[in-house]
Amino acid sequence: MDWDTLLADCIDFAQRLIRTPSMPGQEAALAALVADELRALGYDEVWGDAAGNVYGRIHGADRALPALVLNTHLDHVDPGDLSLWPTPPFAAEIVGDRLVGRGACDIKGPLAAQVYAGAALRRAGQRPRRDVVFCGVTQEEVGGAGAIYWAEHLDYPVELIVLGEPSGNTLALGHRGILELWLTFHGRSVHASAPERGQNPNYALAAFLMQLEAAVAALPSHPVLGPTSVAPTIVQVDTTSGNVTPAWTRVLLDFRTATESVDSLRALIDRLAGDAPGKLRHTLSYAEGLEPLAGSAAPLAGYYTPPDSPLVTRAAAAIAAGTGRAPELTCYRFATDGRHFAPHGLPVVGYAAGEEHMAHTAGESISLAQVGENLRGLVGLLREF
Repeated sequence: MDWDTLLADCIDFAQRLIRTPSMPGQEAALAALVADELRALGYDEVWGDAAGNVYGRIHGADRALPALVLNTHLDHVDPGDLSLWPTPPFAAEIVGDRLVGRGACDIKGPLAAQVYAGAALRRAGQRPRRDVVFCGVTQEEVGGAGAIYWAEHLDYPVELIVLGEPSGNTLALGHRGILELWLTFHGRSVHASAPERGQNPNYALAAFLMQLEAAVAALPSHPVLGPTSVAPTIVQVDTTSGNVTPAWTRVLLDFRTATESVDSLRALIDRLAGDAPGKLRHTLSYAEGLEPLAGSAAPLAGYYTPPDSPLVTRAAAAIAAGTGRAPELTCYRFATDGRHFAPHGLPVVGYAAGEEHMAHTAGESISLAQVGENLRGLVGLLREF
């Protein structure tokens, strides 16, 4: 197999993907580009669906076996302040041994590798052991509507889903669940010249935040997926006037956990908020689009495939057959669409080029050498798994 030509063609495709902006809800042009590439590369079937997802299937040598699914998403986050980028974010320039651009590692470099892994076999006149389905889904960055639609309408058996989220070519066995809650403290607004006449909720919020980090650090840790974390992200008040104390203040709390439930995290917040100065009334509400099952007492679900699973053993061996080395077993820090597949009983691992810390950053880039190794690993998967 001509690996140099394969990698060059894959990187060219990744550049064309980056040069096609695809913010959430605006993925149609990119989906069309991917569909055209799948057809040109000789995929046996190419189609789309009502959610805007795009698919390609290569028929396997044994079509009775459940499919291997290569899944990634089509959308990316906003590039932000353009002055912070070393090159224009949609120029897809190669600087040294790295491809630079919005989506380079999250997610268009991995997307290109998944598509070209199938192309490698077609060019060699070979077929995978089982059907391989490429699945590019929409709106991952804003809740996962495309992935949810695919999982709910899936009409063929699946042996394993391989996520194309940046893992540095390690085999990512899962990630923590996510819970985003608005905590609101309710006070009484007054003129700022006489603060003693009111109840300023900012003091209650400050006291709460001072206790929060230590309280979360004391929670138990998952043996593979790691500890529970919390990040207070957005703080809002009801007024824009500088000479008025707020009637309410609220903070968005972003929890990531594999050991805690909705109930236990709400109880923790209630306890800390109840200890805040003034005993102000507080309320909790879910972030829009991220509402879990109400009253859930089970640990929050991301996805988790245990290290001793036969699927992990088989996947690692197939990747090693392609790359010459066994992949390290790791987990993701961030959430993925895997959390939408696991509730349907669909086994998931992650395997892609790209450093996780590059995702969503100004100057996002991906190593060309890593993409090349990922191609070899994915081809091994298609041949051997």
